[in-house]
Amino acid sequence: MPEPDGHVTPRPPCPPGVPEEEWANNLSAPAAYSGAAPDRSREQVVTGGEGEVLGRFREVLLRTGDLEWADKTLAGLAQRMLWRDDATGASIALVRFRKGAGIPSRHSHASNQFMFCLSGRYTYLPTGLTLTEGSFYWNPKGSVHGPTLAEEESILLEVYDGPHYPTRPEWYTDPADAL
Repeated sequence: MPEPDGHVTPRPPCPPGVPEEEWANNLSAPAAYSGAAPDRSREQVVTGGEGEVLGRFREVLLRTGDLEWADKTLAGLAQRMLWRDDATGASIALVRFRKGAGIPSRHSHASNQFMFCLSGRYTYLPTGLTLTEGSFYWNPKGSVHGPTLAEEESILLEVYDGPHYPTRPEWYTDPADAL
């Protein structure tokens, strides 16, 4: 709950060598973000022109090990949503595929998809392209790909620069899973 002055998280002390006035005004522009980082780091609550709740932030640090995995309706898939721009659909999340899980059919995305493999073996079956620790994968907007298979438990940092899908894929029964 916001404090009377509009602060949500405690205001950090001014760092040495930074003028107090600069520190007091060193907040982001008001924005509507969701995910764990903004939920834990919203320093001020402001409202937009239509009364929507927006936040202002300083630097944001999130310890991903402190977050629970949220299961999706596709068996074996879970995520830790780190950041999401609700206006554009852009997002950053950690995704975990259990061994034997994967995306069951060919599909495309409504924006660019970027993935960095932190651990595991995650394979795109038709092409045999396999992400392993340290691999970076870019799937351009509209490119049809999949199905996929996690040959072992795989954890990927997944970034979208806009909405995930043009329409909800049939493998998700919860519409929120396709966001």
